[in-house]
Amino acid sequence: MKRCLLILIFFLFGANTFAQDQFVGKWEMILLPSSTSPIKMTLNIGDPEKRILYPASLTIECDSFNANYHLLLVKKNIRQLGISRNKKIISEMPFSIGNWTVYLNGIFDISKDLRGNSLLTINRIVTNDMVVAMPELTQFTPTQTSTATRLSSFLKDSIIQLRQTSKMPWKDSATAAIVSFQLNSTYFGIVESIHLRTKEGNVKFNENKDNDIVSVFLNGNKIIDEVDSRKKRPTEEFLLDTGLNIIAFFADDYGTKGVSTASVNVEFDNKIVPLDFKFINNIAATFIVAKIYCDYNENDNTRFKDYSMNDIDQSNDINKPRKNSNDNKLLRDNKTIGSILSTSQQITLAIWDDAIEDGDSISLNINGKWIAQGFPVKKKPQFITVTLDPGPNTITFVADNLGSIIPNTSVLEIIDGNKRKAFYIETDLGQNNLIKIFYDFKPS
Repeated sequence: MKRCLLILIFFLFGANTFAQDQFVGKWEMILLPSSTSPIKMTLNIGDPEKRILYPASLTIECDSFNANYHLLLVKKNIRQLGISRNKKIISEMPFSIGNWTVYLNGIFDISKDLRGNSLLTINRIVTNDMVVAMPELTQFTPTQTSTATRLSSFLKDSIIQLRQTSKMPWKDSATAAIVSFQLNSTYFGIVESIHLRTKEGNVKFNENKDNDIVSVFLNGNKIIDEVDSRKKRPTEEFLLDTGLNIIAFFADDYGTKGVSTASVNVEFDNKIVPLDFKFINNIAATFIVAKIYCDYNENDNTRFKDYSMNDIDQSNDINKPRKNSNDNKLLRDNKTIGSILSTSQQITLAIWDDAIEDGDSISLNINGKWIAQGFPVKKKPQFITVTLDPGPNTITFVADNLGSIIPNTSVLEIIDGNKRKAFYIETDLGQNNLIKIFYDFKPS
């Protein structure tokens, strides 16, 4: 009986307790040119904090050059890690390559090769002008120039793909410092932590003249997903979890200026946390991270969450009958365009076309239930009343067609009592838009 109980406990909790993080471990690549010595790169990744912040160590070997750096990796989604701009020099011999490690900035993308081996590939963020001061080859001695030239070309232009050779996490006395602002003298992209007694916050975009593409995540969930920072955006609301929260502001694309110039303010009552890519240490960076500690404990389950198809009663089982032919449209790519907190169980959606009425038709789904199908978007606002569930809700906007002007566009205004918030909807036959609404239900 005891043995059966232990087995049951293992199956109930084993997946979470013993699951191996796919990013953690040792990753290696060797570039073997035909006429010169190999270049070897080794990346060691340690156990993450909150499964988001990963401390890491990077080693590069080329001819007589040998260097080791510490860096921070930040999880963007289930297959991508952002790479910190700054790499702390632990050792560099017999010369320094200065800021050349900035060439590696971008995203590590995980995949599998044909044999099922895990690979990490660097996808650099394309930039026209690095802005950051880089060493010139003329700065090196004649004996160093050949090696320096190879290193520069490798870091800037080569396909960098590392194969996982061990799943053992990197252990070092420095790992705690890498994921902490207070413990490390090197800035890895984490700003100073703050403590709060409120769960409610918002993200406010500052004016930006360049078309940088950016995203904002809270505890791994999207608040803003790849939006153009040049366009005026409404304030985005969110709710913190009790305890540690991690807000990550990602530069997805550098726009026309070669570096991101976007910035947001994360605001809580009278406290403001600025996240600004124009700050000198964030120039040419991939991300900025803020740690927020929330002491509010009325309800731990108060966060916006990402809905999977299972959450909205969908299934990939082809043998399961679908309730509606429109259900297949929920399986398109979904882009989160905003969030809002509501204090009312019933809200009103106002929908209209602010440009030219061109025959657009949309369908609306809330929490897996269709509330409108084949809904024509007119020049004049039309109104739909929606009843929310307590806690998190997701409204999905689905394009039925593309009208005469591509893509399918409309304006949505959410009316919650005296509170109104507008969103610009832009969908097509391959991508839906999501808006997350949290109904802050307080029983009387």
